[in-house]
Amino acid sequence: MPHPEVDLALVDGTDATLAAPVHEGATIDLFPARLGPAGHRLLPAAQGVPRFVLDGHLGRLATMLRLLGFDTWWESDPEDEALAEISARDDRVLLTRDLGLLKRSLVQRGAFVRSTAHLTQAREIVERFALREKARPFARCLACNGVLREVPAAEAASRPPPRVRERHEHFVGCDDCGRLYWAGTHHDRMKGVVAQVLSPATT
Repeated sequence: MPHPEVDLALVDGTDATLAAPVHEGATIDLFPARLGPAGHRLLPAAQGVPRFVLDGHLGRLATMLRLLGFDTWWESDPEDEALAEISARDDRVLLTRDLGLLKRSLVQRGAFVRSTAHLTQAREIVERFALREKARPFARCLACNGVLREVPAAEAASRPPPRVRERHEHFVGCDDCGRLYWAGTHHDRMKGVVAQVLSPATT
């Protein structure tokens, strides 16, 4: 089990750190966050609003987290060392399906993504990090992670195609990459995806 997944360690029923020596025949119990008996918790205190860094294989999950409004660093082909360094330097939660990456000593916040389907992955992360009330959909650029701002129609006038200018008056833009967004035909579908991901889990 990677150390960022362990929040409580017991050796023969007694609190221990992950570096604690153990004797032959010892009983070792490891618990993830929010589970297990009372004891000294090992993980850093939870962030108010988590920020994420994802490995290159989780691009669709990165898009989903940005759609929900979360600060999400992602590149298509990063080195494992760079991901660990970004996680430590920027205090970001490292999300990956690579157990070896999570075991790097630099990583203090991280989680193994168990699902392989991006919508299920998004729901998994929403549940695990209690993100439902913290989501701010449509607040970030899906392409570069920049924060979106309202763009007055006059400022946007020359940028969208003519038919878009005729039908839309509300635009948001990303100052980081220059992209402009408006509520086109895909917007209702995206709102449905957001609702699906944020809907409470059924028992």
